[in-house]
Amino acid sequence: MQSEAYKLSGFTIVISAVGFLLRWLQDMRILNAETGLPENAPISFWVAGIILLAAAGLAFFVLRLKQFDAPAEPEKALAGHTPVYGAIGLLPAAVLALSGIYRIILPGDVLWPTMHRLCGAMTVVGAFGAGHLAMNIAKPEQDAARRRGVMILMIFSVFWLVTGYRDAATDPIVWRFVVGIVAQCTVLLALYYLSGYFFHAAHPWWTLFFCHFSAFLCIMSAIDQNGLSQSMAFGAMAAQMLIWGFVVTENLKTKPLVPEGEENP
Repeated sequence: MQSEAYKLSGFTIVISAVGFLLRWLQDMRILNAETGLPENAPISFWVAGIILLAAAGLAFFVLRLKQFDAPAEPEKALAGHTPVYGAIGLLPAAVLALSGIYRIILPGDVLWPTMHRLCGAMTVVGAFGAGHLAMNIAKPEQDAARRRGVMILMIFSVFWLVTGYRDAATDPIVWRFVVGIVAQCTVLLALYYLSGYFFHAAHPWWTLFFCHFSAFLCIMSAIDQNGLSQSMAFGAMAAQMLIWGFVVTENLKTKPLVPEGEENP
């Protein structure tokens, strides 16, 4: 189903580019140049509209794919079809690790530098989990390692969300942080549904939807004025979600024909 994987990933990338542009324009117009106060720019409605459009478009694509069979075994659903898949899977982990190291060294002019350094350390740990998962994701004999990797990533995502929310709590301009918070929430949901593959409770269609929707929101959030380390983290998670979404779609199978009068077992 490589053609379907390219279509779904292509849609996500294109609408993410549009969302990135709108978010950039919104960040430029979020404050009044004369008063310095937040203003209700029409671009905010466009940003909300593109998020709803992306959700509806991805839901349409995923529902359309339900005509195919989705493997429940992780070694079948998440295995790559290229010799360099392992290296590709490690790239987001490497970027995430660099993001964490940068945050530890240069937490920036923030209210809670110690908390940001802790978040940087957790980002490095999360990168280890992502790399651990990438190396073992298609190996049935490494079931415990796969579970360990996805749980480490989920712990990092929770810490990342809490840190992001605490940063945003003192910001009176909601649009300056709301997209990033929603992106972090959808990343956690995507990891939750992905973990189902490793605990014998796979939900392929929810996994596909949240992988692509979180990638879209992470790309939109990468433009936010939240520092280089955060932009790198959003970019790394967007790439990781796009890789998983592509592979799950690529591994879909055509449903076997059932003779008339018989039912699927």
